[in-house]
Amino acid sequence: MQLIKNQIWTNKPILLVAVTSALLIAVFSVALDRLLDWQIQNSIRRSAELQAVNWSERLFATIPNAEQLFVHEASFSGSQMHLEYSIAIANIIRFGLFDSHGHQTFISDSGQLVESSSVNETAWHVHQTTKAVFEVHDVEAEDGHDGLETYVVAYIPAISPTGKRLGTMEVAVDVSALEETLENAFTQVSWALILGTFIVISIPVTAYVVRSQQVHRKDQILLELTRYDQLTGIHNRNAVSEFLDTLFEDQKNNGNIGVLFVDVDCFKKVNDQYGHACGDKLLQHIASILRSSVRSKSDMVGRYGGDEFIIVCQDINLRDFRALYGRIMESAKAPCVHEDTHYIPSLSIGAYLTYDGDSQKTALHRADLAVYGAKKNGRRQVMEYSEDLEGLFTYDDTRASA
Repeated sequence: MQLIKNQIWTNKPILLVAVTSALLIAVFSVALDRLLDWQIQNSIRRSAELQAVNWSERLFATIPNAEQLFVHEASFSGSQMHLEYSIAIANIIRFGLFDSHGHQTFISDSGQLVESSSVNETAWHVHQTTKAVFEVHDVEAEDGHDGLETYVVAYIPAISPTGKRLGTMEVAVDVSALEETLENAFTQVSWALILGTFIVISIPVTAYVVRSQQVHRKDQILLELTRYDQLTGIHNRNAVSEFLDTLFEDQKNNGNIGVLFVDVDCFKKVNDQYGHACGDKLLQHIASILRSSVRSKSDMVGRYGGDEFIIVCQDINLRDFRALYGRIMESAKAPCVHEDTHYIPSLSIGAYLTYDGDSQKTALHRADLAVYGAKKNGRRQVMEYSEDLEGLFTYDDTRASA
C-alpha cells in the first residue's frame, strides 16, 4: 500500500507538467487565434483604406469640377448624375458624398444627387478631424448583397488636389475574398505555430518525464534495497520493525497481534553439506511457504536474520493463529529441490498472541523465547509461549548452536 502511495505521489509532478503543458498550448491557441483575427481585421481595414484613397483620387481625376459634388446648390449634367459608372473600381460596392456639415449630397444607390437635411455624425466628425473612420460589417447573402459576407465602410476626408477640405466621402469596399484568403493563410500559419509550440514544449516535457521515470525507477530500487530482502523477496528486518512500530503505537489497544518466529533447523549443516547455493534455495523455499500460508497482504512476512523469519499478523484470534502455523508446518513437508538434491526442511516455530497492554519488546521476547523452547524440545515443532518458559533457559540471542 505504501509503495502504491509512493508511486502516485511520484507521478503527480508528471501529471502536473502534462496538464500545465496542455493548458499552455490551449491558452496559446486562443491567444494566437485572437491575434490572427486582429491581424486579419487590420489587414482588411488597410486594404479598404487603400482602395478608398485610390477611389477618391480617381474621383478628382475623372470628374471635372468634382468639388461641386460636395455642394447642395450645384447643378450637373445628366452624365454626371451617374458618376458611379465612370469611376467604378473593383470591390467598390457603394459610395456617398457629404458636405462639410455632414449632409449627404450624393449616394450611388440612387445614382443621383440628393437633398438631405439630416447630419451624418460620422461624416461630420471625419471632416472636422481629417481622420478616416472604418466600420467592418458582416452580412448574410439573403441581406441583398449578392452573397457578400464582409464589407468595410470607409469614411475618408474629401480633400481636393489643391488641398481644400470639401467634406467626407463614404466608400463601401467588398473585402470578402480578401478576408477568406487571409483566414485560409493564417489558419495554416496558426496550425504550424501551434504544432511548433507543441514540439518546443514537448521536448523539455518529454525530457522531464523521462528523467522523472528514471528517478522513480531508482527510488523503487532504493525502496527495495531498504525494505525488501534481496535473496527471498520478502520484507527485511527494517521493514518489519517499521510495521511493528505502527502496530504498537497504541500501548493499550494492541491485543490479538500474532507473532511467529520461524527458524530453519540445522541450516549451517545444509550449507556445509550441500553448499551455499542450496542454502540460498532453501531460504527462498521457506519464504515462499510463509507467503502462501498467511491470510492476506495485511500479514507481514519478513526475513529477520540469516535463517530466521518472522510473521506478524494484526487482528487475529487464537483459532486462526493456530491454523496459520499449522498450514506452515504442513507446507514445510514439501521438499526443497536444488539440482539433484531434494531436502525436506525442518522448522522450529515460536508463537505468541498479544494481549492489550503488551509492548513490542514483550511480544518479540516471548515469541523468541517460544522458538528457543521449540528447538530445545527437539526441533520440527511449534511452541506457544507460556509463563513456564520464563527463566527455564539461559537465553542466547544468537542460538548459533541450534
